[in-house]
Amino acid sequence: MKKIILLFIIIQIVHIYPQVREIESRSYFKQGNVEFNFSTNLGVGFSTTNSIQKNQNFSPYDSSYYEYSNESSDREFNLIFSASIGYCIVDGLSIEPELDINLVTDVETSISILGNLSYTFHIPKKNTYPFIKLGYGVSNFYSDSYSGYQNESGGNSLDTRVFNAGTGVKFLYSSGMALKLEINFKNYNYSISSSYSNEYYQNTTQIDGDMNVISLSIGFSILL
Repeated sequence: MKKIILLFIIIQIVHIYPQVREIESRSYFKQGNVEFNFSTNLGVGFSTTNSIQKNQNFSPYDSSYYEYSNESSDREFNLIFSASIGYCIVDGLSIEPELDINLVTDVETSISILGNLSYTFHIPKKNTYPFIKLGYGVSNFYSDSYSGYQNESGGNSLDTRVFNAGTGVKFLYSSGMALKLEINFKNYNYSISSSYSNEYYQNTTQIDGDMNVISLSIGFSILL
């Protein structure tokens, strides 16, 4: 009888051990997995704009030259809606194309197209997945504001450079669904120059815009 009981215990241990190993292993964010993310970002942007205007006269009656510069700063509320698709190239590491719709109080609605690289960490026996991400892309954020200074491209050009970084955590609350919280940083950088000249004078304008946005992102993920 004792031998039978001992054999039964051994069978149960052997049976349970693989289950424990399975629980501890990574269940999501594995190579080949797909993740759909949707989020709302609320934050504030700190912007600085520098403009330099130069004018040179070539007339025999007026050979004057002047240069005018101006620097301004502002703080703007940001509301950004984001959607991205992540594909895990190896366990935890994914590439994430992202589309942002940026609503800012003082500027018309703009869009950003980003390419992110994200890594999601695994904590055994936990439904919590910390993550970090870095990305780069383009936007028309400043293009609409300064379209009047452009000669050819006009507004709506995707010539604002965007650097994107974030860190946060995903809480798995049901099979294939996760709540996503993130602290996000974005830098928008823009530079444009325009010039006009004829036989009497030449005018050159240079505008450089830069904005740092810090925001809190709340959203959800669909895990496949």
